[in-house]
Amino acid sequence: MDMTTLPPLWLDHVNIPSLDPEVLAQWYADRLGIELRGRTNVIGPGISLFFTKGAPLKAGDKFHFGFRVENKSAVETWATHLGVAVSFDEHDFFAARIADPDGNIFEIYWDKY
Repeated sequence: MDMTTLPPLWLDHVNIPSLDPEVLAQWYADRLGIELRGRTNVIGPGISLFFTKGAPLKAGDKFHFGFRVENKSAVETWATHLGVAVSFDEHDFFAARIADPDGNIFEIYWDKY
């Protein structure tokens, strides 16, 4: 099938396994300031995180997900709020990397392009 004939798609949600999904969902809701919906779903503008019972991924730097922000200053503000340092200042992006209590990694990043 020709790629130009495929319907558009977008990432809708991320499902994250956790030994205690309720606790981890609350952690994300508290840190990111977004809504805890039910006991294990965290929902915000453009963000849908679902937590299920299971062994944490613990994939380290090889697997992570990112939240994009509008500028460098926003990355710095989030880094301060989350108590982490800016991790990357590369030619194409600027980011802070955070580990949640289960060891999953996420970034707050600004795409310089």
